[in-house]
Amino acid sequence: MIQDWTLLGSSQQGIDLEIQKSMLIERYEIPAVVINKKISPYDLGVFELYVHQDNFEKAKLAIIEFKN
Repeated sequence: MIQDWTLLGSSQQGIDLEIQKSMLIERYEIPAVVINKKISPYDLGVFELYVHQDNFEKAKLAIIEFKN
């Protein structure tokens, strides 16, 4: 993974992480990436949402606020 980036969340489907990523970028100007770690033929693995460690706490709070 990219150095100094921290896992913020994971999901089986990934669409929820894409929505969260868009929210972080658009509302809070926090760079975020979603990485697909699925093995396609077997539907194993997850999608993961990462943010830079400097933005981790702010992003975590933003996600909690967004879900409520």
